[in-house]
Amino acid sequence: MSVNLSGGETKNQIDYIMISKRFRNALLAAKTYPSADCYSDHVPVAAKFKLKLKKTRKLPINIKLDLAILKTNQSLREKYQISVQKKFEALEEEEKIEEQWENFKSALTGAASQLPR
Repeated sequence: MSVNLSGGETKNQIDYIMISKRFRNALLAAKTYPSADCYSDHVPVAAKFKLKLKKTRKLPINIKLDLAILKTNQSLREKYQISVQKKFEALEEEEKIEEQWENFKSALTGAASQLPR
């Protein structure tokens, strides 16, 4: 809003735009509309912005698995061991260590995700 202050014959107009610090540099121009009927001594102010928004990245969700249940429940432990053995037998030998690690990790987490929660 802007306020007209009378100081003798001249009228002063002060423009205030409340904006977050984050978007302060995005403000391009501001314009007042003194002819608008607001029934007030204030005048509407319009502003132009140029926003550059960054695309938000979705972080992978890490699922916490309760493997402590394997210590207490013998039947679940055996099912988990069988499942892991089957997954390791199905894996092929990879030359790259990164691929071996990814296969190893996916086999363990895949078998653990099949456990009841």
